[in-house]
Amino acid sequence: MSAAAFAMRAYRQVENQGIAGDRLYALGLDGILEYLRRAENALRNPNGKDLPLKGQSLGRAYQIVEHLLAALPDAAQPGEQPVGERLARIYTYLLERLAQANIFDDLQAIDDCRTVVTALRDSWHRGLEQAAA
Repeated sequence: MSAAAFAMRAYRQVENQGIAGDRLYALGLDGILEYLRRAENALRNPNGKDLPLKGQSLGRAYQIVEHLLAALPDAAQPGEQPVGERLARIYTYLLERLAQANIFDDLQAIDDCRTVVTALRDSWHRGLEQAAA
C-alpha cells in the first residue's frame, strides 16, 4: 500500500470514529502549529539546540501535511480550478519548507510555514462561521 493510500485510509478511519471532517481538519492545522512551536523552541533552546526534538516535531508536522495532501478532494466546479489543486500546491510548499527547516535548522522556514498554516486555519474558521450563520 502506498503512503498516500495509507494516509487516506487513516484519515477516513478517524473521521468514521465520530470526528467531523471540518473539525478534523482544524485539529490537523492546530497540530501543525504546535509542532512548529516545539521545533522553534528546540532550536532556540538557551542550553543548546535540541536536535532530536526539532527533528521529531518537524517530522510530525510533515506527516500531518502529508495526510492533508492525501485527503484532498478531486472534484471541481465547472470552469473553476479544483480546490484540491490549489491546496496541493500549498501543501507541497509546506512540505518543502518543513524539509528545509529540518535539514538546515532554518528558523525562517519554520516561520514561513507558521504564516501559511495560520492563514489556512483562520480562513477555515471564518468559513465555518459563515456557513453556520
